[in-house]
Parts: sequence; structure tokens; C-alpha cells
Amino acid sequence: MTILISMYFITRSRRNPVEKKIGLIVEGGGMRGAYTAGVLDAFDDHHLFFPYIVAVSAGANTVCSYLSKQKERNNRIYTEWITDKRFIHVNNLFKEGCYFGMQFLFEELPLNLDPFDFETFKKAKNIFKVGTTHCKTGKAVYFEPLRCEKQLDTNHLLQASSSLPLIAKPVLINGDYYLDGGIVDAIPIEQSIKDGNTHHVIVLTRNASYRKKPSTSMSRLAKLGLKQYPEIAEALRVRHLRYNATLDKLERLEKEGKVFVFRPQAPLKVDRYEKNPVKLKALFKQGYDETVSNLSQYTKWLDSL
Repeated sequence: MTILISMYFITRSRRNPVEKKIGLIVEGGGMRGAYTAGVLDAFDDHHLFFPYIVAVSAGANTVCSYLSKQKERNNRIYTEWITDKRFIHVNNLFKEGCYFGMQFLFEELPLNLDPFDFETFKKAKNIFKVGTTHCKTGKAVYFEPLRCEKQLDTNHLLQASSSLPLIAKPVLINGDYYLDGGIVDAIPIEQSIKDGNTHHVIVLTRNASYRKKPSTSMSRLAKLGLKQYPEIAEALRVRHLRYNATLDKLERLEKEGKVFVFRPQAPLKVDRYEKNPVKLKALFKQGYDETVSNLSQYTKWLDSL
């Protein structure tokens, strides 16, 4: 299987100079990213790499270790470092205004405790885009971490993409404030299409039957807590509509053979704020095992292009 998939792009490009452009799209989902970590480790083991990647929130963070070739680092972060109270704890709200420990996650952990290999990351030849939401306009804005000269600048972009409204502070980048990329573009298929990709591999962190429901309580909280950013409050109010419309589009594209989706097959038992390492280890394994079991179908999809 490994040889078949890794050789596919070589043989295909030789016989067809007009190559189909395939983009990898990675959803966020907080601690459900343990599933994504398993998927990407399976990709790594079977030499599946993509010249174009677009990701948001936890998905963007997970992609970084994939690009830096640090297999198992994501596994450690989701299943071992999660036990550190600096990762997720209500005390973080009082210390730095965030439920997730941003200083821990984007400074102490990648710089000292479980170092991120920024030098290897910088050598990646991929196009890698990370989605954020502009606080004033409520529009999606994409940055390219591989263009950053300093690791802290890359970490800053990732922090912005992962900063959930109401439980995290907006992040200042070049004079403007940004929040989580999943607010308005949780599954950035449109960005991938805009950038010229004709086909897409998508990693989701929800089961196929999932549809997002409206949250009246969230809308009320957002209206009260985000008075300075009314466009963000409005984006949260209609977020379920955008998300479900994207899922509907993915279904259509999947039927047309333009999309291949890796998503949890077994029912999910983990939510965005999960702190149980046993559950997270099981979810990582689920992501890895389900990806490996779907590789033959993925190869057939590639062969059909």
C-alpha cells in the first residue's frame, strides 16, 4: 500500500502533464483534534503528503507537526500533555483570560517542553494556509505560517486561529485583531477551490450524521460579551447555517468524485474540551486505524481522477 500510493503521483504526472490539483483541508474541533492527529500520523506512515494544505484552529496546529516531520508529537500533546493543568483549566481564565492556556500552548510547550522543529517546518515546500476570523469585519482571513521568519510569529498565527470567542482573547496581528478561524470558515473548501485546487482530501472531526444546531444561549452571550465586535456576534448566531451548508456542499462534491473525506466512523465520545487522556488515546487510535482501513478506497479514488 505504501509503495502504491507514494508512486501514484510520479507515474500519473509523467503520463498526464495537466495534473489534477489536490488540496488537503483540515477541520478544527478542539480536543477532537486527537482524531486528526491519528489521521496525519497514518498519512506520514504511508507517505501521503500534499503540496497544498489549508486548516483552521486545532487542525492548523496539528498540521504543523505533520509538516515538521515530528511523528508522535501530536499524539503526545493530545494524550500526555493534556494532563497538565496549564493546558485546559478554569484557572487559566483568571490568569490570562483564556480557558485554554495560551502561554503554555504557544510558548512554553513548543519552545521548551516538547520542542517544535521550526527549522524542518520552514523547509517544507508546501503551501500551508491557516484560517482566522477578522474581529471587525467578521470575514475569514488566511495567513501562511511557512512565510514567517521567527517561530514565535508562526505560533502567534496559530494562536489566533485557535482563539475561541468568549473563552479566549483576540490576537493582535499587524494592527488588527483576530479570533478562531472556525467561526466563519470551519471547513475551508472554498479557500481551497479559490486557490486553484480541483479535488480535495478533507479531514473532519465529526461523524457523517452530524449537523450543527443553533444555540440561542450562545447568541445571547455573544451579543453581550462581544459588543465591541458585533460582526463576530452575528457570525456566531448564523454559524450553524454556514457549517451545515458546507457539509451539504461536501456531500455533493463527494458524489461528483471531487472530494474524499476522512472522518470518524465509530461514534464520537470526545467533545471540544475533553481532558480524559484515556478517551483521547482511544480517539487518536481510532483516527489512525480508520485512516489505514480507508487507504484502499482512497487509492481507488485517486485512480479515478
